[in-house]
Amino acid sequence: MKPIKKPFIIFGISVFALAACNIGIKAPASSDPLSAASTIVAMTLKAQGLPTSSTSVAATPFASPAATTATATTKPTLYINNNNTKCRGGPSLDDKVIASLNKGTTVDMIAKDTADGYWLVKYAPTGDICWVQAQDATPAGSFAGLPEVTPAATVNVSVPNRPGSLFFSYQCDSSSTTTTLSWTDTSNNENGFHVYRLGNLIADLPANSTSYIDVANVSPGTQLTFSVEAYNDSGASAQRSATFTCQ
Repeated sequence: MKPIKKPFIIFGISVFALAACNIGIKAPASSDPLSAASTIVAMTLKAQGLPTSSTSVAATPFASPAATTATATTKPTLYINNNNTKCRGGPSLDDKVIASLNKGTTVDMIAKDTADGYWLVKYAPTGDICWVQAQDATPAGSFAGLPEVTPAATVNVSVPNRPGSLFFSYQCDSSSTTTTLSWTDTSNNENGFHVYRLGNLIADLPANSTSYIDVANVSPGTQLTFSVEAYNDSGASAQRSATFTCQ
């Protein structure tokens, strides 16, 4: 076969260069005429929308590993919503008060008594286990998994005696009435005393209490009835009551 003459090579390059100029593609500079010609041909075909190669390989990026999400479990805690919240020896208003908790206190949760509406918690300062009424606190953390606890049967003890005679004195102004109550503690087995105003519980006092001062936002001419009862794990005594109207 006869070798290709230089004039033909130069002619071919010129043809390709002219074609590139006609479609607005600038021929790249190259020291190798054959390499430059190949580049111009590829650019010309691409500009005309024609494939530049019979095969093409698409680059595939590395797949990112799926993110793993850890299920975080946080210790169940109970936030106390009200001042002087009682933590009792059992899930009942008749059980002995173990501690009085102030608003903002946080205690660790141990169990729950859904039927009675109480949380079982640990009172850190003394290490005592006691019950907080659900309406007085807000749970947080993984409390849903806490075990249900059935309260132990009440020990068979008699209810406390009825408090002695209830005495009262009062003072009223245009917007409030201040009442001082006093009674005699006639039992030695009470857990504490409940004080009621117009049938609503307003105070939960410790054992051996014999007095209470109440300030009610009521105007003169309003009739008020106060009642006091002693209580323990077996229940509450009969009440002592007093009724008056501040004039």
